Amino acid sequence: MKTSNRCGLFLAILVLSTAAHAQTVRQYSVEDFFRNSDFASLQLSPNGEWLAAIGPYDGRRNLFSMRLSDRKSARLTSLRSKGREEFNRDIAFYFWANDERLIFGIDANGNESFSLYAVNRDGTGQRELFKGDRGIVLFPTFTRLLDRLRDDPDHILVTNNERNKFYPDVFRMNIHNGRMTRVETNPGYVQGWMTDWDGNVRFAVGHPDSRGRALKDGELLRQLSYYRPAVDAEWQIAHTTHYFDGSVFQPVAFTADNKSLYVATNEGRDTTALYTFDPETGQLGEMILADDRADVGPGLAISPKDHRPLWVSWQYELPEQAMLDEEFATLQATIDGAFPDHVNRITSMSRDEGRMLIRSSSDRDPGTYYLYDKAAGTIEFFAQPRRWIDPKDMSAMTPIRYEARDGEKINGYLTVPAGAEAKDLPLIINPHGGPYGIRDYWRYNTETQFLANRGYAVMQINYRGSGGYGQRFLDIAWQKWGLEMQDDITDGVLWAIEQGIADPDRICIYGASYGGYATMAGITKTPELYRCAVNYVGVVDLVALLDYHHRFREGNYIQAWGKRAIGDRRKDRERLLATSPINHLDKIRVPLYVVHGKRDPRVPHDTQYIPLIRKLRGTEIDYKTMVKNKEGHGFQKEGNRVGLYSELEQFFAEHIGGRTSPLASAGAP
Repeated sequence: MKTSNRCGLFLAILVLSTAAHAQTVRQYSVEDFFRNSDFASLQLSPNGEWLAAIGPYDGRRNLFSMRLSDRKSARLTSLRSKGREEFNRDIAFYFWANDERLIFGIDANGNESFSLYAVNRDGTGQRELFKGDRGIVLFPTFTRLLDRLRDDPDHILVTNNERNKFYPDVFRMNIHNGRMTRVETNPGYVQGWMTDWDGNVRFAVGHPDSRGRALKDGELLRQLSYYRPAVDAEWQIAHTTHYFDGSVFQPVAFTADNKSLYVATNEGRDTTALYTFDPETGQLGEMILADDRADVGPGLAISPKDHRPLWVSWQYELPEQAMLDEEFATLQATIDGAFPDHVNRITSMSRDEGRMLIRSSSDRDPGTYYLYDKAAGTIEFFAQPRRWIDPKDMSAMTPIRYEARDGEKINGYLTVPAGAEAKDLPLIINPHGGPYGIRDYWRYNTETQFLANRGYAVMQINYRGSGGYGQRFLDIAWQKWGLEMQDDITDGVLWAIEQGIADPDRICIYGASYGGYATMAGITKTPELYRCAVNYVGVVDLVALLDYHHRFREGNYIQAWGKRAIGDRRKDRERLLATSPINHLDKIRVPLYVVHGKRDPRVPHDTQYIPLIRKLRGTEIDYKTMVKNKEGHGFQKEGNRVGLYSELEQFFAEHIGGRTSPLASAGAP
């Protein structure tokens, strides 16, 4: 691994001056925290002459472009907050298909089935390429980018699952009219495809070859990697592993010569490390990078010019990065010297590496973008997407660690209101969703900063099963919903009380998705700990969740995964009933707020929210609800987000104290 701390490159740092900061912490409005950013998802065109971004227009997220030579910008789409339904939506993502044309995705009001559109960089030539499902399904029909086809400006490679929901085929798509030509027919067991640097499909990941028979659960959870040395060669098995036996094998990219791969695997260790892999022999090569504390590998950055590895990013407690290229190590050292006490990352790069976008951010700073020009030797200020947020008013996010009741070490983060002492504070426990493989990170978090700005300490717990801490930490959480996984959260609350951080009479729990489940489990299993709770798109009935998975044909992967991760809906029924909060509502002693999107494809409104509310109606529990008809698994529309957090602001203030009116105006002019 090549690294360097010496700066042999002269850079002129051109940073715009900022106004003097106020000496006291200001309280920002709900709108300041939750309105759309001025810019998001900034990306350079392949030639580096243009830039695109998602930005607000009439209350919706639209697509914009800018020519960098004169900074002239144009709005490419016209989604609006009023009018016909097809316009009353937001752009979810986009990418440059080539230097002239962009492709963007829009879902049907939260259902996560994305329709694809293309538009020229000047706003002309807009065309629908693929229409997603309008209904609400767990496995939507999709068309996803596989390869931009560098040498074919009129086409991209995509995967599409219209023929088989679980095993997509590969197509060449015309980016002007959406016509697709199949280039790889799925044999019925490949879940994901990979191309080499010439755009040839040569690696795949899936299940064992079923030969026309239905796969059993154990076979569905085996992962086979398939490889072929050329597009006209036969596929061969390159590697075999099993999702639940403690082994991980994740292909990341081909090496520059298209002969080997970079892979993240934990073979012979607990945490994943980055290796080279020879698909002909099935053998691992050189270990490139490892961290015994945390998983490493998927965060590998590859040069768009010559496909050499540039750096690896990962996180244990704080963001970490290892440079693999001497030139980029020098550049990174220069950037870090210019913007100290920040995490500085290259987020977009032209194909020739001549121009790059750099995002500089921290736990208190939502981020500033800078443009690096290699030929000019400059880094200049480009954009501050949330310019109305002053980092000095935000709160520090501190890594914490404590011991659970069985001795397991649990990591997390504590955010204490700026200017406050970590003593006798009202505390909000905020468990993350997922649960498996997902985790909370050290970074700027709008929701956390909002709550801290209102005077609450916020605790985010990476309970067992959270990602990034190695396979063992994941394995000990299988089928532990409402059991040890919940105990980790409870023990975190007790730790905060013992440390004197939390006022035991002013603690609430609030989470989304699995975090909503943990919220409901918390107030039914340990009701004495909390004074209020917010269940945001959360699971309350594990049997109903597994029944939902079971609707989708016998033998599908999600059904097998649910059985292994959560439980067998028949054999484990007694445990599932015992750990489903909907069956223990009589234990709730605190006010509850239930929030859901009617078009949620993951935690269905009809089988989770509706039964919960029906049961609550027959109790004396103090509960409130918020349901949005055109939202899914979390609110995406700006107005709905502002409305939700305005309600939660009052809810938390009523039950554990806090501030509800601004101390000083902090909005943008």
